[in-house]
Amino acid sequence: MIVVERSLSYLNNIKLDSLKGFGEKRYSNLKKSSLSSITDLIRFYPKKHIDRSKIKTINQIDQSDIEKEVTMIGTISNVSVFTTKSRLRITTLTIKDSTGLVKAKWFGPQYIESRFKEGEDVALSGKPEIKKTGSIEFKNPTIEKFADIDELSETGSLIPIYPKVDGVSSGVIRKAIKDALSIIDTPKEEFEPGIEDMLTSEVVDKNSIFSRTESFKSIHFPKTIEEFQKARERLALDEFIYLRSIFENLKSEFKNKNKGPKYFFENSLVDTFVADLPFKLTKSQTKAYKEILEDLKNDYPMKRLLQGDVGSGKTVVAAISIYAVINSGYQVALMAPTEVLAEQHLNSLNAFLKNSDVEINFLTSSVKDRSEVMNNISDGKPGLYIGTHALIQDKVFFSNLGLVIIDEQQRFGVDQRKKLISDSKITPDQLVMTATPIPRTTALSIYGDLEISSINELPPGRKPIVSHLYSGLKKDNEKVFEKCSKHLDADSQIFVVCPYIEESESSDIQAAEKVFLEYSKKFTDYKVVLLHGKMSYEEKENIMRSMQDGSIDILVSTVVIEVGIDIPNASLMIIESAERFGLNQLHQLRGRVGRGEKQSECIFHITNKKSLSTISEEGVKRLEAISTMSDGFKLSEIDLEIRGEGKVTGKSQSGRSDLKIADLRFDYGLLIQSKEIYNDINSLNSSNKVFEEAKLLFPNYFQADGTT
Repeated sequence: MIVVERSLSYLNNIKLDSLKGFGEKRYSNLKKSSLSSITDLIRFYPKKHIDRSKIKTINQIDQSDIEKEVTMIGTISNVSVFTTKSRLRITTLTIKDSTGLVKAKWFGPQYIESRFKEGEDVALSGKPEIKKTGSIEFKNPTIEKFADIDELSETGSLIPIYPKVDGVSSGVIRKAIKDALSIIDTPKEEFEPGIEDMLTSEVVDKNSIFSRTESFKSIHFPKTIEEFQKARERLALDEFIYLRSIFENLKSEFKNKNKGPKYFFENSLVDTFVADLPFKLTKSQTKAYKEILEDLKNDYPMKRLLQGDVGSGKTVVAAISIYAVINSGYQVALMAPTEVLAEQHLNSLNAFLKNSDVEINFLTSSVKDRSEVMNNISDGKPGLYIGTHALIQDKVFFSNLGLVIIDEQQRFGVDQRKKLISDSKITPDQLVMTATPIPRTTALSIYGDLEISSINELPPGRKPIVSHLYSGLKKDNEKVFEKCSKHLDADSQIFVVCPYIEESESSDIQAAEKVFLEYSKKFTDYKVVLLHGKMSYEEKENIMRSMQDGSIDILVSTVVIEVGIDIPNASLMIIESAERFGLNQLHQLRGRVGRGEKQSECIFHITNKKSLSTISEEGVKRLEAISTMSDGFKLSEIDLEIRGEGKVTGKSQSGRSDLKIADLRFDYGLLIQSKEIYNDINSLNSSNKVFEEAKLLFPNYFQADGTT
């Protein structure tokens, strides 16, 4: 008979109601917190540990211990109960060891006297109180009895404290995990002690990491903080390895199942196009377009994310790809989230492609005569088709689609994106563009099944935006108006953005109306316009067009100005109540100016009558970072540190975070190490075992392929 360790898959089939002490009600409460199996239970990691490891004899306890918890072990020599006149019940245990005795008191109905008897051995943890007489007393300490010292789970060590589960205490969870680990460590018929490790002993030894069994024991019940850290590192590494396994398999499956278009463009043709551009590309633009062209040559479809800071020049990289695909006889669809953005792409790409014979078509909800564009689409006529959601309406059928470019894909639903791709017989290449820089660790957890190209430098000659951080106090408020006057005197336009928070939309609109009236009274000779969330789509579009054609001088808005809107004459951005915005949001807003030749400025203006000393600590960190730094990639890393990975990759944003212990803010070193280990796993042909575990433990990644 082959004897093996228990696998996580096997343990996942053992339900918690089979454990002693888990009746129907407790089991029901655990299931509500997604705890139904032994695997779930041992992966329910503690949020912290309380140090009760300092065990002292009674005569060793002194004044240095009164502010910290100490643990002592002894025998109960007396149990007494006293009820005061106010009916307060006080239970006192006298506990002795070979060096002396202490008294421990509990106040209120805790029924200590019915649970503990004279002669029982106990461990006691708490803060001692030393009387003038030298006697020692503990008030409401933690106490547990034992027959064997190894039975202790509340005292005498680093005690794990778990996230709240309604109806189940941390003590019950601690005992259950201890029992589960004890069962796992017991040999039984076909099983030897321990948990089967997805990593071979060679990989574990090579990387000097804990085994899986050691990790699960030490994450819950470490003997030292160092042991806990080693356990945490190993279990976080496992999570990153799972992610790599999932995305490598998704990529592999996508490549095997889908056939991409075949292109026949010459490199020399592309080189000529690039050489004829009115400016020289930056190094990262050149690297990005070459990565895309290499992808296009593969038999399988491209899935690539092109990320670059505001104004870094993503559109010209897209133009090179468009030119190559159309010259191979295919159609290209570019989908933007709004009509204004679609029009902007139309103008930019017209300029880049004007010397080529590329035909550009435009399709949005406001285009009235669509027949020619619709016929071109269904006839498979090679060309560029720029549009909004209109490109994925039921009556639109691309018959020769080679490349799909999606701008700011987070603004589209998964089904909308898939529609553009699944309507074709062959699977078109996909290029996703975003102006929101993604932290390196987040890129793995959200966009791991896409290849990533990054443009991390701005085109030469672009003037950096000058940032100012002003308080909401009177003197700084006057400075804001002085800046406005200076820019208006130079015939420039101004954005004033007020916070928009969905839950408090009405009050936010009132606040914006107040700002609008303030600016209208202050600048009577200029056209000041208000834009807010309650306006119709058409009203918003018309206002943005008026801003683009220069007929508005100051635009006060409660709506975040559309990502990518290009108004070269806007040279001042004022962000009101700046402490209420996220760091990436502040950076995106700042990027709405600085698009032309004029020197642009951005003012981060704190709420009226407030200053750095009266706003939240997180608000201070964000404002100090944004006002001193312009690199979007660095800011995205800082944003991740401030907000935490739950808010960056959690359900609210990506809809699929299964990370339980890896921390995207601080584990970049482990992320890099996971790549090396995953390569070792592949070379040892054990990647299938890893992928099977990944499917079990990271189910959300298989419920929706959000990047397709």
